[in-house]
Amino acid sequence: MLTEEDKADRFALRTLFEKRLVNEETKAGFFYFENQRLMIAEGPETYVVVPGDMAIGYPLFMNGESDFSKFKDAMKLVNQVKSEPIEILWDIGANIGSICIPAVNRNLVKKAVAFEPEKRLFKLLRANAVLNEVDDRITFHNTALGAESSTAELMIGEGNTGDYRIVGKFLDNDAMDEASRQRQTIKVQPLDNFADSFEARRTLIFMDIQGYEGLALSGAQRIISTSPPLVTEFWPYAMKRLDAYKLLRDIVCSGIYSEFADLSSEAKQFSTLTASALDELYGNLGEDHQKSTDLLFV
Repeated sequence: MLTEEDKADRFALRTLFEKRLVNEETKAGFFYFENQRLMIAEGPETYVVVPGDMAIGYPLFMNGESDFSKFKDAMKLVNQVKSEPIEILWDIGANIGSICIPAVNRNLVKKAVAFEPEKRLFKLLRANAVLNEVDDRITFHNTALGAESSTAELMIGEGNTGDYRIVGKFLDNDAMDEASRQRQTIKVQPLDNFADSFEARRTLIFMDIQGYEGLALSGAQRIISTSPPLVTEFWPYAMKRLDAYKLLRDIVCSGIYSEFADLSSEAKQFSTLTASALDELYGNLGEDHQKSTDLLFV
């Protein structure tokens, strides 16, 4: 059953997506199947999605894409500054494949490596790759990424598979019903466990893991030392609950990268990367749960 807080979160997401031009009958179809175990979303690609999932399933059902424009913007910016083309995507927090599958299917990259720790989403990720006939070009890993090999507790957010989040601190101003969420124990590995298959000059890392980015990068020193183009979500609300912001800032500002771009800005251009620049961005966004962006580091 949805709690009142869950319903409020869902309403907020629903309002966000209703700003798009949509077909009312198609929209009604998404909610008609809300109580089914699974449903199909058809667009340029075909997906099995989780019914009632406003973050990933709904935009896939309505528009055929979910945040894929961020990947395309990142690729465009990277190709402006790199002499060699990006041919490989490492999709960390792959969910059901809404980034890696179209990236491969539309030949924006030749192949992908996908990491997704949650059991059901991982099954759907693999199924969707098969449905789109790209499973032979994507390597799948059912694991989260962190500083060391261990396990962690994943919070399951009802109505929002995009906010399945590793448990952090619970604070008095929690706004997303974190304390009452169901949990799942997941495996955690350092990204450097996979370093032998990493092709630095040809790979873009796309990381969307709900504030855990700094902890994941702390287990990726070997890979990150090669300065691969890196996209990370930048969500102060979640980073605060994991004490992860300073870790992220210090890693990307350690000399590995020199520039960054805010993929949510209209300009979408590179700026000099400094710790103070990230501090300023953190302060401008604030720690409200609805304020986040995605950053590209090169």
